[in-house]
Amino acid sequence: MDEFRHRVNLLKGGNETKGPVIYWMSRDQRVHDNYALLFAQQIALQNDRPLGVVFNLVPDFLEATLRQYVFMLNGLREVERELTGYGIAFFLLSGDAEKNLLGFIKQYDVSVIVTDFDPLKIKRKWKKSVGEKIDIPLYEVDTHNIVPCRFVSNKLEFAAYTIRPKIHRHMQEFLVEIPALKNM
Repeated sequence: MDEFRHRVNLLKGGNETKGPVIYWMSRDQRVHDNYALLFAQQIALQNDRPLGVVFNLVPDFLEATLRQYVFMLNGLREVERELTGYGIAFFLLSGDAEKNLLGFIKQYDVSVIVTDFDPLKIKRKWKKSVGEKIDIPLYEVDTHNIVPCRFVSNKLEFAAYTIRPKIHRHMQEFLVEIPALKNM
């Protein structure tokens, strides 16, 4: 797990169960070049557990239009096809994200949750709420940024010229080949 050390943030500690490892997909809706999915797979393989991917569709998310939902659902259909090829189950839920995920965790006796880093307040709220109600580990992985945000700066940067040198300082460390997903 050393290759993920700067990308992974433990949001909630806890005791693992014997159930599956779940990647709660949200921001990074892709199979390849996805450190969160790779990290979840690594945990699953190390503990000899199944891996699943859960996406929760929120029908009124930030006033998205029908066209945006059609585009996203077509992309998720492709994600499901690709995951199936790797032997990874995909679950599409719809409705209240916190309620649905908590129900899913209970129903499948999930052992570990891995999710995407996301700066949106509503998604941070969902993760915080879920984390307060579970007794299993909840990890957040920054797969969206070449250099992980929390590694670059711990404050709100007010201009590109203040953060650019911080990113460039770490670029060589993070510009690496991303490992391939393995068959389960």
